[in-house]
Amino acid sequence: MSFSRLATVSVLLAGLAAADIDAVKQAAERVRQLSEKAPGSLGAEFRAMAAKSLQPRYPDLANQLSPPAPPATPRPAMPAGGPRPVPPPELAAIQKSIGQMRGLPTDDDRARLVLETTTAIRALPAGIAKLGPAYSLSNLVTEGDLGKDALNAVAATLTLALRESPASAAGYIQLARLVRYEHATPPPPNPALDAAIAVLALRDEMLQNAGFTLTGLDGKSYALDGLRGHVVLLNFWATWCPPCRKEMPDMEKLYRQFEKQGLVVLAVSDEKRETVEKYLAERHYSFPILLDPDRKVNDTFSVEGIPKSFLFDRQGKLAAQAIDMRTERQFLEMFRSAGLE
Repeated sequence: MSFSRLATVSVLLAGLAAADIDAVKQAAERVRQLSEKAPGSLGAEFRAMAAKSLQPRYPDLANQLSPPAPPATPRPAMPAGGPRPVPPPELAAIQKSIGQMRGLPTDDDRARLVLETTTAIRALPAGIAKLGPAYSLSNLVTEGDLGKDALNAVAATLTLALRESPASAAGYIQLARLVRYEHATPPPPNPALDAAIAVLALRDEMLQNAGFTLTGLDGKSYALDGLRGHVVLLNFWATWCPPCRKEMPDMEKLYRQFEKQGLVVLAVSDEKRETVEKYLAERHYSFPILLDPDRKVNDTFSVEGIPKSFLFDRQGKLAAQAIDMRTERQFLEMFRSAGLE
């Protein structure tokens, strides 16, 4: 490559990097502005979440966004050990239903139980905390394809629980995930939810150019930056995770179907090589299995629960993501957002 051409490429790359930083700055500023409108201590919690995400790559931005440390207050003494309080019968019945959900045979069965359970949660008497069971249900309704009615019922129930409960930044982040990634019907305007969605948007903006290189079980190195021109499904999984194991045959089927059209599937595990190899000895997947034992890539992508999938288009831009297990139909819907049909 000639010097002049090399210089031109360098200028273009520098311009792209500056544009990326500007986009992250704008997203961080939006978090700051919307957090100021969130009630109580929620604003400071959202800013702290955003600052934590920014810290590894943008420490200056993180420091600007970090809320001031709250004054130290003595913690109340914990009660002596003893039997845990028995939940009221209505709440105990709901907890039992939630515990049975994964054991049901079909998504239709689970969807019916979700609708019954959300009705029961909303009917709990005043004074009985609804947030716990609503939050638990929100983590289960995204496993598979339970349909819009079930998803919207959970989102509405979580909204009600957040309105009736003490401020919960984690609860609003979970509701924001349902709205942003699962496309649940948004509730009426809510400053806390707006700030939570802004935190997720900031994290997504940071992933637009989050390169990495990992080694696969096959001994090869795989770099996200080196896969431009392909549609890349980046999936985080583990051998011990039932929803992960359930979706992998669909990933294999779709990989074989779309490989010639440029689909690349990268499945990342943070487990030891021996553990992964033992699991795969009885199963065959033709897509690469990558190892992330120090969780650097898991942390880059804020993977707190699995399975979780990110889809990058042929230009390397984040086109879609899934916060939980996907069915074949749901994966196909994701692929369409990256122009793969």
